[in-house]
Amino acid sequence: MTKYPDLTFGSLRVGDKFVLGKHLMAREEVIAFARRFDPQPFHLSDEAAAEHAVFKRMAASGWHTAAVMNILVGPFYERTSIKGLAGGGVEKLVWVQPVYADDMLYMDMEISEIRRSKSKPHLGFITMRVQAHNQDDELVSHMLITGAFETGI
Repeated sequence: MTKYPDLTFGSLRVGDKFVLGKHLMAREEVIAFARRFDPQPFHLSDEAAAEHAVFKRMAASGWHTAAVMNILVGPFYERTSIKGLAGGGVEKLVWVQPVYADDMLYMDMEISEIRRSKSKPHLGFITMRVQAHNQDDELVSHMLITGAFETGI
């Protein structure tokens, strides 16, 4: 993965875009996640999904997709000089279309907002639009998340 050692809180700009990485939504992983966190039949087998009006085949839980998208954000910042402190929340999460077992997801991120704390100048907040596309370059999900970071002051 690309490293950005010169990227700091102060050098980030709204509109900056970064590639986060890719993740194979392996069938076994989709089933394991669904069994534990979202045990709906259409997440567990193609046979059950075949009867579903929307999916027609086994689809990953949207929560699984969101977790995979989120898990790639932290490692991105570890490749920069920006120190993450904590998650600040999810403002928006959209599942545009199903993610199916064995889909390859490609994640990217765009900086949407950057602000410094007025009362604590060493603390800043970055809002990011994280997107996932499948192997056919179709947008499958996007979310707007905010994190707290050291500003370097």
